[in-house]
Amino acid sequence: MQVALVGLGVMGKNLALNLIEKGITLVAYDKNPNAGEELLSCAKSQGMADKLHIVSDLGDMVRRLETPRSILLLVPAGELVDAVCNELIEAGVQCSDIIVDCGNSNYKDGINRKLKYQDKFEFATMGISGGAEGARHGPAMMASGSEGGWERVEPWFTKVAASYKGESCFARVGQSASGHFVKMVHNGIEYALMQLIAEVYQLLRHGTKRSPKEIAEIFNEWSQGQLNSYLLSISSHILSLENSQNVPLVDLIDNKVGAKGTGLWTAQNALELGIAVPSLVAAVQARHLTNACNTTAAQEMTYSAQNTTQVDIDLDELKDAFTLASLLAYRQGLALIKGASRTHQWKVDLAKTLQTWRAGCIIRADYLDSVAQGVEFIDTLEKESLAMRKVTGQAVMTGLAFPVLSATQTYLATLTTPSNGHLVQAQRDYFGEHGIKTHSGETCHLTDLVDIDAKVR
Repeated sequence: MQVALVGLGVMGKNLALNLIEKGITLVAYDKNPNAGEELLSCAKSQGMADKLHIVSDLGDMVRRLETPRSILLLVPAGELVDAVCNELIEAGVQCSDIIVDCGNSNYKDGINRKLKYQDKFEFATMGISGGAEGARHGPAMMASGSEGGWERVEPWFTKVAASYKGESCFARVGQSASGHFVKMVHNGIEYALMQLIAEVYQLLRHGTKRSPKEIAEIFNEWSQGQLNSYLLSISSHILSLENSQNVPLVDLIDNKVGAKGTGLWTAQNALELGIAVPSLVAAVQARHLTNACNTTAAQEMTYSAQNTTQVDIDLDELKDAFTLASLLAYRQGLALIKGASRTHQWKVDLAKTLQTWRAGCIIRADYLDSVAQGVEFIDTLEKESLAMRKVTGQAVMTGLAFPVLSATQTYLATLTTPSNGHLVQAQRDYFGEHGIKTHSGETCHLTDLVDIDAKVR
């Protein structure tokens, strides 16, 4: 099998080595010649250079490839993707060739590109998760597009991707640019889980006065059972680290958190599609708040420091609350994917989507089996539901911030307890005559139901 790769940054270099190791002959290009030289040096040191050809321009790359060609792009999202696509057209790619955008592109750009290049080549998208380590040894790969060119490369990518219990974590999850949408939601879930773990740490550290090492031991114990996950495991490791003066690593790090945009895209698209994912949105906003002091509105957004209250947390209840909150973060993400698939007619397979997340990616976790069981399984978790109510209440009483935990409790409560929407409907009709819908399904106005002599002015 012969494949080309454009873009030899950290992810590109490691994916290239993975491809070669799996027996694929690779033609690689990067506009920075040093990147190609570094890749070639790594391949030589690992005895795999015979499968690698570094080229100096895209024209040479296209000429070297057998037709139909398979070309992967791992370049920064945005205009550069189109620039490379146009250069490839000039270099001679054909309609039968497949070009796969493997970067963190916005799925809307993928939809537009598929139409834009449909007479030039087959454009497809693939989200890749797992960081540099995953790219090198087996990432999660969420592909999408028409069957076309995928048929010839799919057998190889099933080997390149991570595997879980003998099943590959590569899948063509749906049509059009759904692969990038699934990867975007993956990152939204990632935001929520990271923030949730940080909130549990916050509650234990400042709410119960435990040390980072003590919290590391708690997280490590949880990781030995059903809560085993990559993010919980790395958090345990991070919290166990100290410098030479025995100062915890976390106490040496500033609180401002960066982001690359996929979490924000998740929140924006959820709002556009009208699908509630409050835990994912809260995680995005939590990151924004850490940078509030750097904004032009900092003076209006910064308040004086407040005292906090210590609480007594039952660790078993905290574990149960964390379990349910984690499951609900995934369920919200899957609901968003399902809604987008219905809107765009992507035919996304949620079972395949979950399979790609089983290993290799950042949100991999043993409890994805429970996530796959769906809402029916969530409904059986009465003990965990009560624990989340209690722990959320105790957490809020400390005076500390718990945006994702609180949002998750609100999400579940909104969907499982009496709603207050009837009053909001009435308010809207009262001042704007927007109409109301009654229990019988009738659409009318307040004045059709009761006599109002005079409205409040």
